Amino acid sequence: LFSIEQRGREARECRRILSPKATMIPNLISRASFGGYAVACVLSLSSPRTQIYVPSLNPPEQSTERQTSMEAAARTVREGIASLVREDPTVAGPILRLAFHDAATREDRRPYAPPTKGTRKVPTRHFTGGANGSIQYELDWSENRGLSRPLRAVEVVHEMVSVTGGLSFADTVALSGAAAVEAAGGPRIPIRLGRQDAAGPDPRERRRPIRASTDRSLVSTTLPSAGLDSDGLRLYFGALGLTEEEFVALCGAHDLGRHVTLLGMDKACLKNLTRECLEGAPNLMPFVSESPDTLSNLYFRKLLRWYDRSVELGEVAFIPTDVDLVVDEG
Repeated sequence: LFSIEQRGREARECRRILSPKATMIPNLISRASFGGYAVACVLSLSSPRTQIYVPSLNPPEQSTERQTSMEAAARTVREGIASLVREDPTVAGPILRLAFHDAATREDRRPYAPPTKGTRKVPTRHFTGGANGSIQYELDWSENRGLSRPLRAVEVVHEMVSVTGGLSFADTVALSGAAAVEAAGGPRIPIRLGRQDAAGPDPRERRRPIRASTDRSLVSTTLPSAGLDSDGLRLYFGALGLTEEEFVALCGAHDLGRHVTLLGMDKACLKNLTRECLEGAPNLMPFVSESPDTLSNLYFRKLLRWYDRSVELGEVAFIPTDVDLVVDEG
């Protein structure tokens, strides 16, 4: 989660790792640990200010004393999140989602120009939003339903390091996302520190909505709609600077966690779906019913089974943006 224009080496490294040959779905399913690293690497390219970076690269410059303090605080955050996930494995997916939703609100204020196939539109400093801790002010957004629980968990951990460690809340959110990935069986992701906290919410509506020729391709908000078609996904993630291969890999994060259902919800909530009703939904459905709290490549394998119509009832609970990945000819 970083300033891309200042980190060309990281972008090139991620392009190498996430080359088209490496990230086509049939190849993804043969790589047990690739999904977690792909999520980490793609997240590193999707936010404007700071970065999840690949291990071979150098960390940013800091004074020795401050760097030591921040590194100690970062270890405390990782340990705290790992402990929470050990106690309740179902919190890993929501914490990762929290980190993504904090970062993905970045919008380039310049007119949108779609990236050339196989290349990334390189962002500049003409942006708003991003990985700045603003998620704490955005819980009333419908896209962020269900994030109160992971936010409370991250806030508890942040209280342990905010004063003595010098970590911003934005740093803690990013670290928590990485720690959740590792605790769920993914790779250890080094995290650059030094984010600045926002004083309020990021813009929810895009200044410049973008769309292709279909109705479901309209991208009007800074967080993605679950109803976007494949053209809408290309537009949304292309505006973040991601290639098709990278956003397909990023979607593999749905291997973790669950989404809200109406099963078992009382009649009053069914009549008026308030935020409280959605936050307290009695039954959550995993995207992939097998091992929903462990990061693996099952999501991609199940998508192929769904496409072949060979999944069984209850095996998966995909949303439209999931199946877009396999029904689109691209």
